[in-house]
This record gives sequence, C-alpha cells and structure tokens, in this order.
Amino acid sequence: MVQRLNSSVASIFAWCFSTQQQRRVERLIVKISLLSFILHLLLVQLARSLPHPGVVLSAVGTNYLAAIYTPFSFILFYEALMLIAAIPRSTTGSIAKQFKIVSLVFIRKFFKDIAHLADVGKLESLSPEMKHVLLDVAAGLSMFLLVTLFLRATQTRLPRHEEAPDHSAELRTFIRQKKAIALGLLVTFLVLVVSNLSSYVAQVYSYLYQGGAQPDPNAFFYTDLFVVMIFTDVLLVILSIAVSDSYELVFRNEAFVISTILLRISLTVQPPWSVPVALAGMAVGIAAVLIYNYNVGMMPSGGHQQHG
Repeated sequence: MVQRLNSSVASIFAWCFSTQQQRRVERLIVKISLLSFILHLLLVQLARSLPHPGVVLSAVGTNYLAAIYTPFSFILFYEALMLIAAIPRSTTGSIAKQFKIVSLVFIRKFFKDIAHLADVGKLESLSPEMKHVLLDVAAGLSMFLLVTLFLRATQTRLPRHEEAPDHSAELRTFIRQKKAIALGLLVTFLVLVVSNLSSYVAQVYSYLYQGGAQPDPNAFFYTDLFVVMIFTDVLLVILSIAVSDSYELVFRNEAFVISTILLRISLTVQPPWSVPVALAGMAVGIAAVLIYNYNVGMMPSGGHQQHG
C-alpha cells in the first residue's frame, strides 16, 4: 500500500512538473502576458481618447507606461509555479526561487510607480513619486546582485564526500516526501490564486463604485504564498533531520526559514522599510550558505553525508 502510494506521488509529480508540461505553461504564460499587455495599451488609448471614459477606464489611467506592469504579473505567477517545482530538487534552489520572486515583485512595482510620473518636472524636483521610483530601481538592482551572490555561493564545489551523498533509503524517502509536499503546495497555490483573485476583484469594485480603499496589487497573493512557504520550510527542516542531523545543515536550513519570514514581512511593511527588510532576508540566506560551505570544507573525509 505504501509503495503504491509512493509510486502514485512520484508519477503525479513527474506529470505535473515534467519538462513538457513546463514548456506548455511557459508558452501559455507568454501568450497571456502578450495579450494582457496589448489589451492594457488599448484600454489606456480609450481612456485618453474618449471625452467621458467612465469609471473603469478612468481607473486604468492615461499613462502608457502603466501597461508594462500587467505582463509582469503573469511572469511572477509562472515563477511561483517554478518555486513549487524546485522544492524536491534542492533546498537552496527553492530558496533562490523565493529570492527571485521577491526581487521581481519589487522591480514590478517600479513600472507601477513610474506611471504616476505625469510630467518631467517631477524628475527635476525629486517629488515623492520620483523618490519611490528611485527606491524601486535601487531595490531591484540590489536584490538582483544578492540573488546572483546566493546562486554563486550555492554552486561552490564542496569536498567529494559532501558533493554526492549516497542514495540511502532515508534520502529516497525524503525526496518522496518533498514531492508530496510540492503537490500539496500546488493545490494550495491554486486555491490561493482563486481566493485572492476573487478578493482583489471585490476590492476593486468597492474602490470604483463604493469609495473603498484602493487595493494594493503588490500585496496581492504573494504575501499569502510566503506565509505558506514559511511553514513549508519548517516542515522540510524537520524531515531533513532523518537524512542528516548535522548541526551545520540544520542551522543553515533554519536560517533559510528566518530568511523566508523576513521576505514575507517585506511584502507588507510600508516603504522605505520594505526594502531593507527584504535585503536583510536575502543577506541572511547568503551568510548561512557561506558559513555552511566554510564549515563543510573544513570537515575531514568521512563526515556526515548531506543533501542540499
């Protein structure tokens, strides 16, 4: 019974995240992103040309730059799916995907904020809008650098006995468990998408027709996703102990949980504090990997086998 269940989990995961399926999703996201970009541009054109554009078109705005924001939202959706796919393959790969998602959230915010710059005069006077734009650019570039450093740190070659752990029964079990967690996360992900989309549409309707507060698209969905990822990372830390109870590995993985928590906080705190919190979260992850690599490199051959 257990063997049949394990086989079913492996088969479902292989089907959901196969190379062929990922290519199909990629092509679909590209098409949707392109169509949404063109549609947004057309709506902006209507808002600019009609004498009385109405409530909805007025909310779209008259700045063509605002349309750049829309396709990036679908690209982020794809990156979130790839985060789930990375979970069974590598712990560090999953964390790297989280870093990438947050960096894309911040750089996407640039395209939203720059649409509020109605005239060049705001560039010269360093208006509040311009300060937000500069902060978005600085945050995006800084996070891009930190993601690169993290990826470089995780690619550091460790001693041979640490590079290729034996495929023990415990390791095979851990990989199966991660695949099951990834499938559960996929279901949760789709539920969150539907739930948050419904809530966002309701907030937009309230804002347009009932005078409610303007919804923040940057907080849409991703805050809930990172809450789920916090508990997912904790669960993975607990399960990984069966593979290796090495202090260095456990501490590194627990530091990744701290990193995820800080990233989650950065998505909800107000600027300018959101940027240093996000950068701190990434810095914790990088420091954990560098210290882990240093400790593992000092271990004599025959040390604990580990799975990254």
